[in-house]
Amino acid sequence: MSTTHPANPLSSPQPWDWVAEDYIDTAMPLLGLFGEVAIERARIDVTTQVVDVAAGPGTVTCRVAARAARVDAIDFSAEMVARCRSRADALGLRNVVITQGDGQALPYADASFDLGFSMFGLMFFPDRPRGFRELWRVLRPGGQALVTSWASVEKSPLRLARIAAFNAADASAPSPQKNVMPLEDPELFAGEMRAAGFADVAVEPIYREREFRNLDDLCDGLSRGNAPFEVVRRDLGESEWSRRMAVMRDYLASHHGPFPLCLGSTAYLGQGHKPG
Repeated sequence: MSTTHPANPLSSPQPWDWVAEDYIDTAMPLLGLFGEVAIERARIDVTTQVVDVAAGPGTVTCRVAARAARVDAIDFSAEMVARCRSRADALGLRNVVITQGDGQALPYADASFDLGFSMFGLMFFPDRPRGFRELWRVLRPGGQALVTSWASVEKSPLRLARIAAFNAADASAPSPQKNVMPLEDPELFAGEMRAAGFADVAVEPIYREREFRNLDDLCDGLSRGNAPFEVVRRDLGESEWSRRMAVMRDYLASHHGPFPLCLGSTAYLGQGHKPG
């Protein structure tokens, strides 16, 4: 089965540029919890050179920089790069270098880093095997890689709530998930890491929850800063999207609560190292 999906709209920068402004407020609170687990699993000290591939607004980059010698962050979205740079500057992180570029053709020399992350990014690459090979290439022998992807949707109450609310507005509408090809099969995930050259590969499920204070918080958390939803919104137009958001809100009010409410998602964390 091919792992190349050139038709996936999330493999292009534009949807991520569109949602970058809202991403920090609505997506990062949950993504940051998975990032913290990855950092806990990482081998880091003051000499560690880190690369963060598909870094987004710096979810991991800004957390790990205080513990490492240097972090090179790269993302293909200009808007995400701008926000990553802004956050690093605001935090006074002088050991972070941020680049706009392609994770499938990393602009770094072979064997440049001790540690590599790709948090919910590599899973969207049009050519995932190439992305894994590039991550392997830029690691030094003995270097460690940590990569995350969402598990299948039935393992994630938060994602189920989003899809159910979306479908309540139009049961015949295509799901925003339809073109997403994540590494939701842990055996496939591990196999692709091994095929790229990683050794001692392990893929573990991780479940984390986010608290929603009220209905407005839940509606925003499910719709804003979500790239698949933003693609659909722009296809539908503002009038139809507003109608559907009203139906979604009514659905969520009827099916969720009382508040505060916790909903979570399951992700897979893949780990491996470069032999040598």
